[in-house]
Amino acid sequence: MSARPASFVVALALVSLALCSPAFAQSPSVLYTWDNTGNPSPNIEDWIRGFGGGGTAATLDNNVPGALTITENGGTAGGTQAFSDGFNRVRESSTAASGGTDVTGLSFLEFDLGHNGAAPVSVQFYVQATTGSNFVALGPDLTIAPGPVSTYQVPLSGLSADQAVYLRTIGLNIRDHIGQGNLTWTLNEVRSAGTPLTTRTLITHDNGTAEGGLQGAIVNFDGAAVQGNSGQNQTGLSHNAAGSGSLQWTDVGGGPGAAISWGNGTALNGNTFNNRTTDLSNYATMTIRISADDPAHGGGTVGFNAFFQKNNFQFATAEGGAGRNIIIDGGFQEFTFSLAGLTDMNVVDQTGINLFSHTQNLVINVDEIRFDAVPEPTSALILGTAVGLLGLSRRRGIRAS
Repeated sequence: MSARPASFVVALALVSLALCSPAFAQSPSVLYTWDNTGNPSPNIEDWIRGFGGGGTAATLDNNVPGALTITENGGTAGGTQAFSDGFNRVRESSTAASGGTDVTGLSFLEFDLGHNGAAPVSVQFYVQATTGSNFVALGPDLTIAPGPVSTYQVPLSGLSADQAVYLRTIGLNIRDHIGQGNLTWTLNEVRSAGTPLTTRTLITHDNGTAEGGLQGAIVNFDGAAVQGNSGQNQTGLSHNAAGSGSLQWTDVGGGPGAAISWGNGTALNGNTFNNRTTDLSNYATMTIRISADDPAHGGGTVGFNAFFQKNNFQFATAEGGAGRNIIIDGGFQEFTFSLAGLTDMNVVDQTGINLFSHTQNLVINVDEIRFDAVPEPTSALILGTAVGLLGLSRRRGIRAS
């Protein structure tokens, strides 16, 4: 084996250093603060008593701004009972958004919690995840000390990808403390935390992905452009198994092109409620890998732009609706849009592309939609130097990991 050039060794070391530097998180954020805003006020932000038996009961209030107060008052004093956010509440800041809370790529949930008892009490923290609201305990029970509020961190590592993208509830199950009788609990804040992702690939349409490769794609509007479409659904869309797989449809010429959109990358199951919302607030750019082909070999280009529906389907376009032109040659091309200036990107209902008008029928394939964060300055400089030394360029068609 021949010796590697010195530049390669230096570059490899620089790449390794860059990859070891801190990464951006998938939008760690405060989920609930009970800041006593909204209607009605006091506002418990749709938190509920989830379950409990044997005569247990409690009252939830927000009479102290900045706190959810849980007052146990059941006939079985100190019996176990559980509390969570509502099944149709995503987070405090977005009352219109409903579906599942997206914590993809994050590592922990944090609860600022305390009680007025005289001794510690065991608490099980949990979520109900996926469209089936499956119960998942977040690690072992934690012992909650009496007295002032303290921070307790629980892991998200036990969640599958489909569970992490769709939390129906976030909750705590207070275990029996009958010896102490009924207690009053104070929950000041719930947060998501972690630092894992710089890149998120929303969809790949790879062979073997959800829904036979469709991954929740729908014809959102201008459905007459999709050959075989019958409404705001998946008719007219198909999975192309060639290569790694892609979403395919025939876009009919002579009118506006189709608008296709995606939820969180899981199965549609008949309604977009089942795959919304998606948290994209950490990212700076959106990249679409797409191809257009004319069976009649007419050539030319076709334009398209990128759009979002967010926080109860409020419509917005990337870069103010600026378009990109796809060369009509059947080859995959990548196009990147800036997300600067877009709001409410932590509760995205649908992510989409909208083809512009064209005269001929076109076969469209979408291979991937990817979101990227802006690298930290030090990491970008190191990685840029390494890439320069190696003489690397991103080969067209290579997927991001």
